[in-house]
Amino acid sequence: MQITKATTEDMPQVVELLKIILDEMELPFYLKNDPQEVTKLFVATFQSPLYQEAADVVVAKMDNQVAGVAFGYPGANEEKLKDEFQNHFDQVALAPQPIYEEAEADDDEWYLDSLVVNPDFQNHGIGTKLLNALPEYAKARDLKMVGLLVDDLNPDAERLYRRIGFQLDHRQIGFQLDHRQIVSGHHYQHLKKEV
Repeated sequence: MQITKATTEDMPQVVELLKIILDEMELPFYLKNDPQEVTKLFVATFQSPLYQEAADVVVAKMDNQVAGVAFGYPGANEEKLKDEFQNHFDQVALAPQPIYEEAEADDDEWYLDSLVVNPDFQNHGIGTKLLNALPEYAKARDLKMVGLLVDDLNPDAERLYRRIGFQLDHRQIGFQLDHRQIVSGHHYQHLKKEV
């Protein structure tokens, strides 16, 4: 297995895997639009030069097949990455509209937006290997923290993240009554790990 940054040629496979997460999140944009057009929009956006420069799409590949994906970026890039989708609506049969509505990342972290393993390759440690590769991407962008959101309804994922060192962001708890965030109606905990 090879862990590497995705190429533009990998993006159709990457997007197919990311759609698993979009479905689980019940992202309104994903649920109310034609799935084929959504796929085209995501592929065009992820292949754009801005996404190649401002984000990291890390893949686990086996026999040239994408077995898993970790997609993340410096939290300070979140808004421009969201905005980039708007530049590609002219390539699909969808009216321009917001994709993501809630902010998720803190500016000072490398934010893991999505982690997904191809169902055909699950239970082979691919998720753990991808997670263990992320500190190098954070360091390459001069960030000292990797952060992520974990759905309260996904205790298996939370156990995995905590096992490899992620914990609640205690700096954040001091300023808020609750350490949870709500995205598309789901409750998430914001976990972080120093690199």
